Amino acid sequence: VLGKIRSAVGSAQLLMSQKFQQFYWLCQQNLDPSAMPRPTSQDLAGFWDLLQLSIDDVTLKFDQLQQIKNNNWRPIESPEKKVRAIFSPVPKKTVRQKSMITREKSLDLPDRHRQEARRRLMAAKRAASFRQNSASERADSIEIYIPEAQTRL
Repeated sequence: VLGKIRSAVGSAQLLMSQKFQQFYWLCQQNLDPSAMPRPTSQDLAGFWDLLQLSIDDVTLKFDQLQQIKNNNWRPIESPEKKVRAIFSPVPKKTVRQKSMITREKSLDLPDRHRQEARRRLMAAKRAASFRQNSASERADSIEIYIPEAQTRL
């Protein structure tokens, strides 16, 4: 039970301290006309969708904690675990790239837009990371220019 409490609290703290801050930063970048690359509103929507998944996960963890509290802090066994214990596990098949393409084609339109927004967001993150790394490299390596005339004394 303590592990579940720590997990829920840690996930909530991570969400508040980092993920929401990152979303705030992306919103600020979106409003700044000089920002390069400037995140689009679709990028923000995609990131919010990812945040929503994390929010749902944290909410579920706290709901489970509430159920445990209502059960006098004794763990509750879910029916899924009992059903899984009865049946033997089925070995997973390796997923091939072709099946991923088929799955993407089967997505309905809003899911396809969400996937595209996530891809654009990841590209924006990679570009920002590259810019940050190259900026730090420039700051770390200071060059001193000495004209040739002064070196021939």
